[in-house]
Amino acid sequence: MMKVLEVNVDDVGLGGVYALVKSVIRNKPQGLKLDIACIAEFENPNNVETLKRLGTDVYYVGTTGPRWTRPAAYYRNTLKLLQNGGYDCVHIHGDVAYLLLIFAKAARRAGVNNIILHSHAAGLDGGSRRLKAVLHKLCQHTLPRVATDFAACSDMAAAWMYPGLDTRRVVMIRNGIELERFAYDPAARTRIRGELRLEGAFVVGHVGRFTYQKNHEYLLKAFAAMRRRVSNAKLLLVGEGVLFDQTRAQAEQLGIMEDVIFYGASYDVGALMQAMDLFALPSRFEGLPVVGVEAQAAGLPILFSDHVTRQAALTERVRFLPIDENSVEKWGEAAQVVAEGPGCDRSDDCEKVRKAGFTIQDTVRAFLSLYGVPATDGKAGVTQ
Repeated sequence: MMKVLEVNVDDVGLGGVYALVKSVIRNKPQGLKLDIACIAEFENPNNVETLKRLGTDVYYVGTTGPRWTRPAAYYRNTLKLLQNGGYDCVHIHGDVAYLLLIFAKAARRAGVNNIILHSHAAGLDGGSRRLKAVLHKLCQHTLPRVATDFAACSDMAAAWMYPGLDTRRVVMIRNGIELERFAYDPAARTRIRGELRLEGAFVVGHVGRFTYQKNHEYLLKAFAAMRRRVSNAKLLLVGEGVLFDQTRAQAEQLGIMEDVIFYGASYDVGALMQAMDLFALPSRFEGLPVVGVEAQAAGLPILFSDHVTRQAALTERVRFLPIDENSVEKWGEAAQVVAEGPGCDRSDDCEKVRKAGFTIQDTVRAFLSLYGVPATDGKAGVTQ
């Protein structure tokens, strides 16, 4: 059995990388063991148990020590795990070069022959962004010397992580999804809208952590503009995060609180997307948003910020809009066009996503190719 360690994956906020890796684990072929090493402890122990039932062990290689001691601890803990784990391959996920570098150096020291770096973002999130930017720049050009393979989820994610690297060395791995979980379901739409008391509403949806990257601050301003034009508009926010309280306070300040639903995190985003009429993602940056692929599979019209790669547009229902202060009303106008339109047949968009190559089977095949594992059955994998 081949063993691969997926590094820097956790369930905090149920983010896109976790969703992607979990889906790969669910759909991988027999004879391949995928384990996870995380630097943030899993928030929900049930997720660890679910992964264990799928044959995946989760190891914590982080630390609760002072921030300045963490890089050394990540290195030591990962090195120890790799020296004792017998892994054939290390697949390191991340959005900043210095984290990828730490794990890659540990893998090299442990003697792992196949070290894969995978860029999932095109910008910096969280606090201390200036310091992070300096460290990112310092470490970028060292990455080609410590890894054997390079992957990215989009052109923008590749440019962010591997400047100067020959683009032919970077494998583009599409953020595929399990289509059946997002296919349009009229019965689910009626049920969810009833449960949330959204009958007769024009529902604008957003799925994402409450962080700097996802730009809820702009989203609320954009929704206020939408609400001025579409009187029955409601905003459904799915997610949690450090800026949750700040976002609630802003909604109060804008006078839109009664029209905003703070749903919290969800394990059934596919069902919630059925209740939406429009999906909005005004992110400051993205690699290639998994939720954007999911929303398109659900047949939703999409408003992306113009900071999202054009590679994220898989259907004709996608628009890219600026996120400067002078463009807020453009988001309102775009929502009005959708609200006053003839509606859309959402039933066939899964097939469009499939033809674009964004199924989880496409992603598993790409992972297997990086690992040097043949898909012997001619398919991506076998669901466990």
